[in-house]
Amino acid sequence: LDEYSKFHGYSPAVVTGKPIDLGGSLGRDAATGRGVVFATEALLAEYGKSISGLTFVIQGFGNVGSWAAQLIHERGGKVIAIGDVSGAIKNSNGIDIPALVKHKSGGGVLKDFRGSDAFDPKELLVHECDVLLPCALGGVLHRENAADVKAKYIIEAANHPTDPEADEILSKKGVVILPDIYANAGGVIVSYFEWVQNI
Repeated sequence: LDEYSKFHGYSPAVVTGKPIDLGGSLGRDAATGRGVVFATEALLAEYGKSISGLTFVIQGFGNVGSWAAQLIHERGGKVIAIGDVSGAIKNSNGIDIPALVKHKSGGGVLKDFRGSDAFDPKELLVHECDVLLPCALGGVLHRENAADVKAKYIIEAANHPTDPEADEILSKKGVVILPDIYANAGGVIVSYFEWVQNI
């Protein structure tokens, strides 16, 4: 922003995701994860369900996954497995999300979190659950693992986590997939509002 402004004058709208004191928007850090949860609630309502009482598996515990996990936990959902680059953890009774957030913000790594059991990260996406949230990488659901997915619902919080072959396999199995273009739009929406407020 500083470099751009040197040549074009003060133009805060050219960059979004800025700190508040530089023209950013309140809530931007949680926006994508919050949008994922709102989209999940809307989808589940179409099937007569709510987040409360359902089990969730989350791949990724960065900005999107951590906020989604916190909001799911607040709504009575049970996050039973989480994975990130350090490994994967599970707890069939539900992972203590507030404690995990504190652990991570204190510099801890996911795989070392107490109160959960470490397991093979390759098993994360096929772990038994009601709702699967891939929140990290694209292309993680593919023909090699799609047939083994046990989730009833997949919320595409990452960009393009399901490749076309997996999409076909999962659809034939009756798995409901909420596409990324809708599920993870919360961040883009808040970035738009930030852009508008900065024009």
